[in-house]
Amino acid sequence: MDEVHEDERSAAARLALIEDQQRLVSRAVEPDPRLLYGAWGVAWLAGFGLVAAGGGRDPLIALPRALPEVVLGVLLTGAGLVTVVHSVRVGRGLSGPSTTSAVLYGWSWVLGFAALAAVNTAVAAASGDPAVAELLSPASAGVLVGVMYLFGGTLWREPVQFGLGAWLLLTTAVGALLGLPALLWVMSLAGGGGFLAVAVRCASQRRRVA
Repeated sequence: MDEVHEDERSAAARLALIEDQQRLVSRAVEPDPRLLYGAWGVAWLAGFGLVAAGGGRDPLIALPRALPEVVLGVLLTGAGLVTVVHSVRVGRGLSGPSTTSAVLYGWSWVLGFAALAAVNTAVAAASGDPAVAELLSPASAGVLVGVMYLFGGTLWREPVQFGLGAWLLLTTAVGALLGLPALLWVMSLAGGGGFLAVAVRCASQRRRVA
């Protein structure tokens, strides 16, 4: 009987070791949601919040006119680069369809924002109305990021990511209908808050699994 129990304990220990190794491998080859959601959450909350508070015709805080937009652009670019670099790095050294998907998904962000910048510039020039550009630029960025998260949730089979994408689309649409500066506050507080809430949730889940 002792030998049987010893074999069972040994088998259980081997199974636990295999499961631990599988978790380590899984973390090594999957994007870290805490990093990605956190980067976009900070960019959304701080960037759009600064534009809402320091931009427009009646700003809440006195800032150089172009500074809020420049800071927003830097933060969004930084979050996009974090996404691209992390996605490419996760797929480096691996092979197979999943790796290809990760790399292509990362570059989709680059192509999407490059095309968006060109389209927004063309629309602003054609309209001749600064108010159009002021509304179009944040709203279109919200739609693009929301769609990319819908796509990412579908690609990685992550309902939370898909739900966040839907939330970003909803809040951006509602904010756009409300106009400026409401759009900026909605994107900062509801959008940025949504990103950070998901980042905290993912961090909590990882601590429980570890």
